[in-house]
Amino acid sequence: MKQAIFLVTTIQGIRKPTFLKQLLSLISDDYQIVVLLAMTDFDEIWQAEREIKLLRLRADLDGVRTISLADVYADHDGVALKNSDYLTTDVSNLATHDSHSGKLKVSRYVDHDGNIVAETLFAEDETRLHTIFFDKNSRIIQINNYDHQNHLFGIEKFTDNFLEESLLLNAKSDLIFRFTNYVSPLKSSFAIASTSVIPLPQELTVIAGQKNDAAQKLYEGQGQTIVTKAISYSDYHRYDDINAFYHQVLMNMDIEGVRTYLDINDIVDASKYLPGKRIFNY
Repeated sequence: MKQAIFLVTTIQGIRKPTFLKQLLSLISDDYQIVVLLAMTDFDEIWQAEREIKLLRLRADLDGVRTISLADVYADHDGVALKNSDYLTTDVSNLATHDSHSGKLKVSRYVDHDGNIVAETLFAEDETRLHTIFFDKNSRIIQINNYDHQNHLFGIEKFTDNFLEESLLLNAKSDLIFRFTNYVSPLKSSFAIASTSVIPLPQELTVIAGQKNDAAQKLYEGQGQTIVTKAISYSDYHRYDDINAFYHQVLMNMDIEGVRTYLDINDIVDASKYLPGKRIFNY
């Protein structure tokens, strides 16, 4: 049977109308489909699964199987987590306050000073989706992510509410990948016609050396982008580009002859690691 794989790197990709459109087109053509939830922000995974569940209410997606990075690497060797790798806060002696977020139960654990130390979100079957840990200023410092078997598969570490590291664990709770995020400066250039009626953003500056009567002027702006790097603890390979890591993931899944779909926002950066392979987008 013909096969296709969708590499999903953000939850926004699933929400695109073209995502469902491509799925339905392939299903009508008798494809077996795997949706790989490959986001390194692990807290998006349970949300992405719910988005797909909603799509199943709108369309017949019986031919679609959903997996995550934790599924792909469940049986790969790793190394034992060190105490310095993550928080091991014991909440069993803290006061518990239960409430609901929509239809889902939330348990908040409060210390004797009235600070929320952690909160756990539960699925309908009472398995944990995640536990969030806070500092004294109510800023997120860690999120523990759990699978459908209530097994811890991912740990996210934050500094000043910025996701700094994500740790992917195997089925034995050993560390197999460390993903580290960096903020990098980004320079963008824009060509704006002299007849444009759109107000010029204040953060843009005109590029020097242009003619005053030019039909359009060039501007540049300074911004930021997030760069994600990865380290494997099974073979100690370093990936300075997250797309190089995604390429290795696809190779591990043996995608020869499998139709591969990428988010159109990722296709330029990711396709350079798949030379000679025909890539589709959604």
